Amino acid sequence: MSIDRLIQGLPQRSSEERRLMRQRAASQASAGVGAEAIAAEKLVEAIDHLERSQAEALVEHIRSLPKARRVVEAFSSPAMTATERTVVQVLLDHPGFTSTELTAALGWKAQAWHMHFGTMCFNRRSRLWPAPPSETHDAAFYSGILADFDSSRSTFTMMAEATEGFAALGLRPETG
Repeated sequence: MSIDRLIQGLPQRSSEERRLMRQRAASQASAGVGAEAIAAEKLVEAIDHLERSQAEALVEHIRSLPKARRVVEAFSSPAMTATERTVVQVLLDHPGFTSTELTAALGWKAQAWHMHFGTMCFNRRSRLWPAPPSETHDAAFYSGILADFDSSRSTFTMMAEATEGFAALGLRPETG
């Protein structure tokens, strides 16, 4: 198959297929000589260009959406895991709880809720919005993407936009 036909078909390939193609082509480019190495380099460049273009298009698409819709998109693809649903639901059901209280409400130990919630926000940040800076560390506060944190009481409450987005996904506060 010619390199131009491979490049032409890149948009129909999955991320995983492109990753493997890039890996093989990079190996060929570094080990090969002549036309084969040049073709492999051309393929790597084409994959890089396509993925940059797709990332830029995603950023523009996300910027155009209200925050509640960003939540829907971020948690629809890929679909929420059972753990993500659990950490979201417990915060919806218990606004104003501390991380320790949220963890206990789940029957977990230590600061497990905060770790899972922060990781979830980190993993989906590209479809949400930037994390605010941490008040106590030189780092981003990923839980702060979706939750308001009251530092005087160390409590969390789901942001209104996130609550609206999760409602569209069927997650609502339990009503007693």
